[in-house]
Amino acid sequence: MNGGKIDTLRVRRRFQRPLLTGRGPVEAVDRLLLRTETDEGVGYGEVAPWPGFPTETIDQAVEVIRSAQGSLGRLRAVAAAAGDTLPCLRAALSSCAHWAEIAGYAGRLEGAGLAEAATTEAVRAKAAEGFATVKVKLTGTTGPEDVRALLAAVPAVRLRLDANGGLDLAAARAWTEFARAEPRIDFLEQPLPVGHPGYASLGPDKVALDESFLTPAGIDWAGPVVVKPALVGDWDAFRAWRATRVGPVVYSSAFETAIGRQAALWLAAQDPAGGAVGFDTLGRFERDGRDRHTGGPVVRGLLDQSWDAFWQELA
Repeated sequence: MNGGKIDTLRVRRRFQRPLLTGRGPVEAVDRLLLRTETDEGVGYGEVAPWPGFPTETIDQAVEVIRSAQGSLGRLRAVAAAAGDTLPCLRAALSSCAHWAEIAGYAGRLEGAGLAEAATTEAVRAKAAEGFATVKVKLTGTTGPEDVRALLAAVPAVRLRLDANGGLDLAAARAWTEFARAEPRIDFLEQPLPVGHPGYASLGPDKVALDESFLTPAGIDWAGPVVVKPALVGDWDAFRAWRATRVGPVVYSSAFETAIGRQAALWLAAQDPAGGAVGFDTLGRFERDGRDRHTGGPVVRGLLDQSWDAFWQELA
């Protein structure tokens, strides 16, 4: 079988309404689902890039897979040689390789809610759903006084503030000092663009890297890092890095289909420190049949799902 064979299925998912981020609205995402077959069994994975992250595109992943001419062994060799230039494809291949364990994962993890807008109404709605921690997006019109009022209005929740790299250095410093002074703010996430030298002056306390993290290669940050399993590259290499890291790790969704979500939850569950998770991404797409998990503050893996049937339904 020359290392096995691989099939692909490309899907496009449209949000019910544009998803608001610190970089602007996102209306739809493309996903590339993988199905591998080897002597050891069948595996599934998902190539799921996210806007703002320096990864390969779906088109680039398709071209690399096409060059392997259906041979899984050849594709793995090409992806490994490409290193961190193909993090999404390498993550998807890792999912395929670990699928026997992933498919059997039915554990539960405590998750944070995603409110998008930093408004009292949005955060209060998430608190009513049972979320103890809520992530909100900082836009150009949001100021510390708005968040202070929000915390006073919804005293039962903690907040994570996500800027998606949209702040300048002066604003990032102001928000960082605000986060340090407010015990109910877990951290300020990605305040500056990727590669901005200002991170050195902000310091790691209460500042989390998201877009700036991507893969463990070359990272030197003592503060929290946000890991999107679908973007992190080879999972065995990531787990080896995680076993030696002292700082906190938060696992987050890239708005995957059920295949990518099941795999991402499994990887998060392997964290030796029980990393916090943010997977409140269900129910946001037009009904396309590509979600299978249930939402809420407790996220769970699926035990009785027939993944072959799921693949056939999508195909």
